[in-house]
Amino acid sequence: MILAKRLLIIVHLLVLFTGVLSSHAATTTTSLKPDSAKECALCHYSWVETFFFEKRSTEIAAFPEAPLVATAEMCYSCHDGSTVDSRQAVYNDRKHQVGIIPSDAVEIPEIFPLDEEGKMDCATCHSAHGLTTKPGIEKTIFLRTANENSDMCKMCHVDKVGGPEKGNHPVNTTALKAAENITRYGGALGSEPNQVICESCHVAHGGFTDRRLVLPMDNPDSHQVLCEVCHTKQPSLSREKTLQRFSHPLDLPPGLTITIPKYWDNGQHVVLGQGGQMVCRTCHIPHGSEEKESLLTVKNDKDSLCVQCHREQSEIVDTVHYRIVVTKGEKDREVPRDVDLGSCSPCHLAHDGLGKLITDLPIEVFDTKPGELCNSCHTPGGIAEEVMPHDFSHPMDMKLPEENKSLMLPLYNDEGMAADGKVRCSTCHTYHDPFPEYDDSVEKGVKHGTYLRFSERSPAYICLQCHPQHGLVEGTDHDLSITAPDFVNIFGQTTAQGGVCSPCHVSHKAVQQRHLWSAPIGPVVMEGWEQEYKVDNDMMTSLCTGCHFPGESAGKQVPEFGLHPKGFFVPEKEGVPGQPAMTFEMVKNEFPIFTPEGEIAESGNIVCSTCHNPHQWDPHVAEEGPGKNTEGCACNSFLRPDLHTAFCTECHGANGLIMLKYFHSHLGRKQKKAPFSFK
Repeated sequence: MILAKRLLIIVHLLVLFTGVLSSHAATTTTSLKPDSAKECALCHYSWVETFFFEKRSTEIAAFPEAPLVATAEMCYSCHDGSTVDSRQAVYNDRKHQVGIIPSDAVEIPEIFPLDEEGKMDCATCHSAHGLTTKPGIEKTIFLRTANENSDMCKMCHVDKVGGPEKGNHPVNTTALKAAENITRYGGALGSEPNQVICESCHVAHGGFTDRRLVLPMDNPDSHQVLCEVCHTKQPSLSREKTLQRFSHPLDLPPGLTITIPKYWDNGQHVVLGQGGQMVCRTCHIPHGSEEKESLLTVKNDKDSLCVQCHREQSEIVDTVHYRIVVTKGEKDREVPRDVDLGSCSPCHLAHDGLGKLITDLPIEVFDTKPGELCNSCHTPGGIAEEVMPHDFSHPMDMKLPEENKSLMLPLYNDEGMAADGKVRCSTCHTYHDPFPEYDDSVEKGVKHGTYLRFSERSPAYICLQCHPQHGLVEGTDHDLSITAPDFVNIFGQTTAQGGVCSPCHVSHKAVQQRHLWSAPIGPVVMEGWEQEYKVDNDMMTSLCTGCHFPGESAGKQVPEFGLHPKGFFVPEKEGVPGQPAMTFEMVKNEFPIFTPEGEIAESGNIVCSTCHNPHQWDPHVAEEGPGKNTEGCACNSFLRPDLHTAFCTECHGANGLIMLKYFHSHLGRKQKKAPFSFK
């Protein structure tokens, strides 16, 4: 480049100081005949009179062996800021490719000359001579032909025209109102109002990326995305700008449950934003699309494009959720569709969907809170009214204590997911994964899904996300997969099918609301127990005797004696008159006392669960059980930690340990003098 500048300086010197001006100077710039006039010789260096006629070098310049005109270097000698400051667009920035042989996809008409090696050059499109071009010099700088509505572009790039039928973005259309940002950033519109042409998106000099785009497609953090200038972030296929119509999320990184591949199944590279965001170009391609109508990057037969990212959600096919939608749901649509659909389209639309879930279901989706979409179908009169949660179900719309919150499960407020939100249907359930499944209680071969999160791990895994301390029951005698593998709960599920929690607890349709009980309910007093200690309708005792009863799953572990005297009477602290040895507040968490209704309260009674923690075998070792049926003793057997020292002895003194050990034995109650004495 420095050499070219020096040559130009030399030419000026030759022209100005040697008087090399001949009669040829009378010709105009439109003549292509050799002319040593200054305005010609500036570019046609070999036309300098001494070079052209005498074929020799001058005292200050060597004779050029080859023509120097029409090379890129010759053009850049002025278009680098020496004349009009066009450095940014022509010299410094991106430009139409030169110095390469055109690909087979491009057709080069004869009016666009290539260099002697068949390569593109500045002179392929431009001529320095006064060719007649339209619409004017301000837009078509010395072009070799008129470029109205990008006609010149289309003469070579024949594979980029033809519209959607050829897999290309439409041109010459005026369907959408073009945003002013198109022209603000250097794009152009056609001769008709809002007419889209090639130069609406591309510029020959400058622009973004090697495609020379007016705006980038992959940098939403710093620039407006090119596609969104006209189509916005919420493209409407119906053109109906109604409220609550949404499109697939854009300009955001994928969520935790989504895995975007590096390549689509047709081998094309997946385009993401520079920060890994989903952008329009991720799913759509403006030229060369296989899916003609929607210009998708790959074919979307039965939602095959969707499931390449949403693999986990694709499990919904052939589930009850799917079958219900394509049978009951399809007939209620305003515009019925072909029921031969993929895994996603029965419920969702990529554009024009209802609500933030971009759903297409015929439901009153806006009447539900975030996380409660289930209630749109699982409600009286809904298309899934036969499968309703019923009265005794897990508490809903409730806040969790900090110790019970899980980073793995979403909570919701009225805006959506929130760390300080409440428990709702979608906290535990997913709409797409039917597992774990269970058999219908009436129809053989029919299975029902529970659609629980983390179902691939174990049915109870989701319960333990909020109740991890109760997971210690696994491997103990209360794990009925070990001690009573044939036991079935009210749903007919074994422990292997429903999980370690299911013998006693279910989330929906429980026997009663308290503890969401699913096991049998036993009597409040059994034969041989002290009738005078009986508390009518004592729920907590009945929960234990449902299994610890002759003939039931724990029939071999029935206590001979099982009732503590009613009430919670605490003696005075020794040596401190008027002060009780302990208070309800001191023991309510470690040794809870229960009312007949199952409430922990000062008016409660000492029952089974006061002394026993049914979820932890050894009170001093916070770990799961040994995985086999184990005979216990007074130091384990689901007892609460430090029971005799911190609880029993406050009332019974030194005899607390003995009374604890023989609490369930008539030996310690009837024979008070043998084998040991009591006060």
